[in-house]
Amino acid sequence: MGSLSRRQWLMGAGAALAFTGQARAADTVNPIVDLPKLNQIGFRPDAAKRFCLTVAGASETPSGADAGADVLAGGLNPIADPTAIPLPGHFTVETETGETVFSGGFGPILDLTKAAGERVASGDFSALTRPGRYRIRCGERVSAPFAIADTVYRPLLHDAARTFYIIRANAALNDPVTGLSHAAGHPADAHILVGKETRDLTGGWYNAGDFGKWTHMAAISSSQMMWLYELRPAAADVKLDMPALWPLPDLLQQARWGLEWLLRMQNRDGSVLHKVDTEPLYAWGKPPAEDPNPRNARGASSLDAGVFVGAMSQASRVFAKADPAFAKRCRAAALKSWAWLKANPNVLHSDPFYVDPDVRQEVAWATSEMAVLIGDADLASLAWGLFAPLKTRDDTGILPFFWPSPQVLGAMALARYAKGPARDAAISGLHRAATALAAIQDGDPYGYAAIPALYSWGSLEMAFDSAVVCLFAHEVTGDAVHRRTAQRVLDYALGCNALNLSFVTGHGTHFVSHPYNWTYRTQKKLMPGWPSGGPNGQPQGADPLLGAVIARGTPPAKCFVDACEDNGAWACNEGQTTETAALVLAAGLLAI
Repeated sequence: MGSLSRRQWLMGAGAALAFTGQARAADTVNPIVDLPKLNQIGFRPDAAKRFCLTVAGASETPSGADAGADVLAGGLNPIADPTAIPLPGHFTVETETGETVFSGGFGPILDLTKAAGERVASGDFSALTRPGRYRIRCGERVSAPFAIADTVYRPLLHDAARTFYIIRANAALNDPVTGLSHAAGHPADAHILVGKETRDLTGGWYNAGDFGKWTHMAAISSSQMMWLYELRPAAADVKLDMPALWPLPDLLQQARWGLEWLLRMQNRDGSVLHKVDTEPLYAWGKPPAEDPNPRNARGASSLDAGVFVGAMSQASRVFAKADPAFAKRCRAAALKSWAWLKANPNVLHSDPFYVDPDVRQEVAWATSEMAVLIGDADLASLAWGLFAPLKTRDDTGILPFFWPSPQVLGAMALARYAKGPARDAAISGLHRAATALAAIQDGDPYGYAAIPALYSWGSLEMAFDSAVVCLFAHEVTGDAVHRRTAQRVLDYALGCNALNLSFVTGHGTHFVSHPYNWTYRTQKKLMPGWPSGGPNGQPQGADPLLGAVIARGTPPAKCFVDACEDNGAWACNEGQTTETAALVLAAGLLAI
């Protein structure tokens, strides 16, 4: 069944790209969308503003002797003589009534043959700051409409944050906004046998397309919501049109729902359970109340204790004024699990569906937040020292940020709150990590990457995560370059990509409309603000629908299927909580 294959291959397969949109021929190996492509929601007045235009499809011999090698390395190749699609002499930005308000020229034509099967030119209209509704015109080719406004990302923030209300586990839903409704599911979660004890493990979120609830996903998701609240106090005014459970701002209501479940997952000795699920059986196509499969809890690990300590330590800070009693509970829980983690630093879980054999990233997050919680400068220095051995994509150990590697959340805590030299080191580290991400992005006029291998399972989550790292760096350094890097990532996700497709449901002119999620599968109704998994050109772990696209030789950046069927497309069109939380944080930091 689809869900089983999806999870088995998650760590070995990469995020998958999309195969849909307004292409010349939807079933061709390399569909070409020759309209101007850009962020279909729009831009704040002070933001960098770009669009892309395909000017030539792929040829068998890319221009330049080293073109293929340069593209694989993330490089750019100017194309001297594209012939497939003419490039206009200039572009204009016009109002919806046809009034020209800006005119500009194109940058060099760049070779994305390996990643996207095309050559692309881009135009910059950052100088246009007047609020309004516009479109790009390149000769006879016209873009989707977009807005320039201070509040342009508020609806996106609202909808993405609100999805966490819709996907609450063990809760009935009758939502007048989306029309989605269902009975409360999985009542057995209230009396799950853990050892010899019956436990109430209700709450949390159904993480992705099915009904699993994972500790690490809930902790990372709650943390990102809390970071938005910490960095943008005005987020307290965001209204999510949902019933209130506690006297808290709506954003903290959402975070607390996840935190309350995490507290239930803590054992008496301070260890933390890994998940609640029906694995290896999955009730695909049924609403939660009709899932016939038995629910079980999987045992504790150092990974789960690490993310628990990180999230609870942060919660004790974030809720200190809004709900002191809850903050005190979170502090006590963090200290208890910290004691267990120190005594049990390398206990792995045995979950075959979310494999993570390395506890160091979670321990780095936990140690960083604990240093802030107890105000220990020596522990903060020790925490920063845990990052260096994690070096993979940068020289700091901060990258990559992804669900098995949440250490950047700890680096941000050190950079903002630590005492002593660890604070300066973390600030410098975030700056260098964001600079490394910009170097990868610079190879792609669309704003993600020109490296084919990066279009893998969860590519869109990795994109949003990179935006979060860059926005964190902007917060602690003030360097506007990092904010522009994050903006380009959001542009890519919302339509400035080879498919002219917004990968977020309900946002943009051309958006994903068949998300691989139980809400859509059971009711055929969209919850707006839910992101797709993203383009995936990796055959390992691909579902049959995506696999057929990959087998045709479609370029990785276009390997995407907007479908929610028994045979797919979970390998490219399934989002999850940590990805949506990263979208909430990135959109919120740009919106408020």
